[in-house]
Amino acid sequence: MEPKNKKERRKFFLRALALFITGILIVMVPFYFTIRLPQKENKITSNELLVLQEQMNFQKDFFAVRMDSVKRLLDSYNSQKVDIDKLNADIGFLLSEMEQSIATDTTWRAGMYNNIVQTYISLKKSKNSHLKLSTDLSKCKGDLKKAKKPRQTDSLDPL
Repeated sequence: MEPKNKKERRKFFLRALALFITGILIVMVPFYFTIRLPQKENKITSNELLVLQEQMNFQKDFFAVRMDSVKRLLDSYNSQKVDIDKLNADIGFLLSEMEQSIATDTTWRAGMYNNIVQTYISLKKSKNSHLKLSTDLSKCKGDLKKAKKPRQTDSLDPL
């Protein structure tokens, strides 16, 4: 015995199946992207983290060390037992190393690093100028003391 509404049953069954599949897709597609999106975000974030760590290591291991060395050398200008020419050469070498390390960087950090280097160069020039002026002042004080000393002349009385 065959059912009389076989076509109708098949038609409704296919509609119900299509509706069921559509409903499952409506739930599964967002679920799939919810699972997949964090993986892409993690990959992007990991790359950004690597770049930031590289920059931080450059700052910590290279640039900050050179900055401290230059600062220490600039502070030693006040010491009496220091060879100024050697000190200037050492500072110049460190500053040129710092400049060369940032020459390839085109980000805003390069501008910041360059400003730091230029500040140290200006400070070095100021220290040299101060040292020269201090030497000139000492020389002038010595000349002034010589000029203030009474001269020892023969005490010949013109009368």
